Amino acid sequence: MEIVWSVFGDVFSSLRNNLLWMGGFAALFTVLAIFDNQACNPGKVWWKSRNLFNDIVFAFAYEFINPLLRIVAITLFAVVLLGLSGGGEVTRFFEDGHGPLAAAPVWLQFAVYLLGTDFLLYWSHRMFHGRHMWAFHAPHHSPVDLDWTATYRTHPVNKLFGSTSVALIMVLLGIPPWIPLMLLPFDMVTAAWVHSNLNWTLGPLKYVIATPVFHRWHHTGIDEGGEKNFAPTFSFFDVLFGTFYMPEGKLPSNYGVHEKDYPDDFLRQMILPFVRFRKSLRKKKKAVAVAAPGADQPG
Repeated sequence: MEIVWSVFGDVFSSLRNNLLWMGGFAALFTVLAIFDNQACNPGKVWWKSRNLFNDIVFAFAYEFINPLLRIVAITLFAVVLLGLSGGGEVTRFFEDGHGPLAAAPVWLQFAVYLLGTDFLLYWSHRMFHGRHMWAFHAPHHSPVDLDWTATYRTHPVNKLFGSTSVALIMVLLGIPPWIPLMLLPFDMVTAAWVHSNLNWTLGPLKYVIATPVFHRWHHTGIDEGGEKNFAPTFSFFDVLFGTFYMPEGKLPSNYGVHEKDYPDDFLRQMILPFVRFRKSLRKKKKAVAVAAPGADQPG
């Protein structure tokens, strides 16, 4: 029971802190919006976004779901999978880790976590652009007025098999859980940064660090940059795997899923992915049955 109360205490503490961060982002990007010459898409400001209401709903839902998913998942991992018992063992697990990298220097643990999570999230992101998982990722791509508020527009399935699963993999390798928890603000800042309406590219550093222009190309159509620029923080993974896209002298401007009548309300964007995922599996089974020798013959 002590562990349960500790977990929920951490959840609400994280929720409070994240809401403060959201307020800070709102203030910061309101000030930056004054300088229209710094905007990737001039004349667009986040508080006039056509998607703002749904972004806000997602933001509050996200701030309840994300800390719960991450903290509870890591705690269950410690208690159930590692067989830890008692507050002392769980406390040591959170402080020191449990796995091959648990004894490594802290600087190395941070380096492995930062680069390892970005590598895994790069491939997770590409997986969610595949035929079967796209439905769960589409809500994130649905805003037609893209700005920092879209950061929070993430389906729970996308979150679970994205950053939450990646954090668990890092913990399995021995990264102490306090490291991903400590870096949550870093994750929030970088996510808001790449979704912001800024024309910043950082010059040659664009090949190393993900920038607003880099990621905004990812939110364009498939015939533009929509199937490029998957790395969340370090763009050199896209350079390495041939998915880097930032054409010189051109800025992205056309965002959204480019699907007629795609819903823009929280409830339908929560339910629709499950419906479409089920349909995609049915189509796959049907295709396999048709392709199989003698599939059209009675048994």
